[in-house]
Formats: sequence, structure tokens, C-alpha cells
Amino acid sequence: MRRLTLFTQLAVAMTLLSGLSSAALADGKIKIAFVPQIVGIPYFNAMEAGGKKAAADLGVEFIYSGPVDSNPVDQLQIVQNLINQGVSAVSVSVLDASSIAPLVKDAEKQHVKLFTSDSDAPDSGRPVYVAQASDEALGATMVDELVKRVGPNATIGIVSGEPTASNLNAWIGFMQKRAAAKYPALKLLKPEYAGGTAQRAAQISADLMTAHPDMKGLIAVASVTCPGVAQAIETAGKIHKVIGAGYCSPNTARNYLKSGALGFTVLWDPSALGYLTVWAGKQLVDGKPFATSNTVPTLNAPVIFDSKTGVLLLGPPAVFTAENVDKYNF
Repeated sequence: MRRLTLFTQLAVAMTLLSGLSSAALADGKIKIAFVPQIVGIPYFNAMEAGGKKAAADLGVEFIYSGPVDSNPVDQLQIVQNLINQGVSAVSVSVLDASSIAPLVKDAEKQHVKLFTSDSDAPDSGRPVYVAQASDEALGATMVDELVKRVGPNATIGIVSGEPTASNLNAWIGFMQKRAAAKYPALKLLKPEYAGGTAQRAAQISADLMTAHPDMKGLIAVASVTCPGVAQAIETAGKIHKVIGAGYCSPNTARNYLKSGALGFTVLWDPSALGYLTVWAGKQLVDGKPFATSNTVPTLNAPVIFDSKTGVLLLGPPAVFTAENVDKYNF
């Protein structure tokens, strides 16, 4: 029923917007838009900043427009509006992957390049997905960085979020795969699931440290579990004795990194992702194919493109520590 409602509302929106002139923005300058899942949060603000920088460097105009809450209908209406206005390229961090395909086809008819960034719709026919980091790289980086700090023979606990979260489970799977392949003596405990609360994560972490007094590391797999893991380490008086780590943003982790309750966190730089998004849009508009390895201004590492999946990968994950965390604001 929800999907039927979504399609019905989208059809109404498309009808209302169909009268807009496709030449509304046709002043000769390339215009590249990014539609986030929601406006007004630090993560997408950072993507916006990166997009603006890329636009200035590449001589294009950058348009940033998104819904005020994570509503798929509102997002789709904004995307359709941009297509009808004749924007050169539109990128979108997809909220509802099942509903993007009709817009991709409509964009093609109007000679607009519609692609995805940050969140994908792989079956939509989009020409490229600008991705942050691979699940495998995120899992491997977490284990490698933790082993640097606790050694290859340590016992490590894992506190995740929802047990059904596919991305979190993928990261855990690749952590386990990395440990088995490279650190056979490393003991990764069975994941514990805290749902969406830091309080539950703190209790689970405390219980794990009690049950395993030899534990050297605790991994918070979901951003919501990062504060709970860090608080449990602080409360137990085990700063520097148990190394906390997680997939959390610098703003979430900053105080804990500086206190030592978290040794590091792993994620990616959304500003760089925003820059790459605008660069990719210009490549599409210019009709330039992506190479297997691409050099992008301001990005330190080559950007890899997989022609089979259409994924343009930003690069290796970013590692945030007490020493570098203040360089970031998201």
C-alpha cells in the first residue's frame, strides 16, 4: 500500500511539474545538482561544501536541494523538478530505490544525466553510482587499525545496532573475513546487538568487559552505539586498557577520541564525496567515459571505476583520531 501511494503521489507531482520549461536553466553553463536524503544535517552539509568547491574548480554551477525530512515523495518531486528545469546533471542520495527508475528514463528523454551518490539504486538504470568506500575496505580497515593498537592475539568485542541492518552485517562479515585471513590468532567475539540506543550499547559493553577481563578492544559497528561503547569504557576505568573503535562521524566521536575512550573511528570524508559527485556529473555531461583508474583534483588517491557495476569508488576509508578529528565537521 505504501508503494502504491508513493507512485500515485509521484505521478501527481510529475503532472504538476510537466509544464516547466526544460530550457529554464539553459544559459549555456553546466549545472550539476545534488539532492541529499535530508537537508540541515552536518553529513550532507559537508557533501554540499565539497560540491561547491568542485564547482568552483571545474567552472560549473552547483545546485543543492533536498527534503527537510527523509521523505521519499518529497525527494522524488525535487529530482523531477530539476529534470524539468533542464539541469545538466542530477545526482541523488536515494531514499527509495524502487522509485528512481522512471525518473532515470525521463531524464534520458530530456537529455539530463541522472545518477546516484552516497546511496544507490543499482537496478534503476543509472549510469554511475558515486560510492563512499567498499564494505570490504571498511571491514578490513577496522581490523587492521585495531590490530595495530592491541596486537594480533587480542580478544575483541563487537557491539552492533539492528541485527537486520544489511550494511552493518556486511561490515562485520568482512571484519571476520579479514581476521581469519590475516590474523588467525585474533579472537573476534560473536556480535551483540544494541538496536538503536546508546544506553543499551553501554550495558552490553559493560557486560562484555566483565565476562572477558582479558578483552583488549571493543568495536561499535553502528554510529548510535559509539557513545555507548565509549561511555562504558570510561565508566569501567579502562581507557587505554580497552581500545574503543567504531564507524562513527568525527562530531559523534570527538570528545571520546580526545578522552581516549575511543582510539579511532573509521568512516569516509563526505566533503570529498561531494567533490567527486560534481566531478562525475561533469564527466557525464561532457560525454567522457570513466577510466578504470581516475585522477580527480584535490583527491589524494586514484578513484577506481568498476564498469560491470557502474560504481565509482571514492577510495579507502578515512581513519579519524584525536590528532586529526578537529579537521572535520560532520
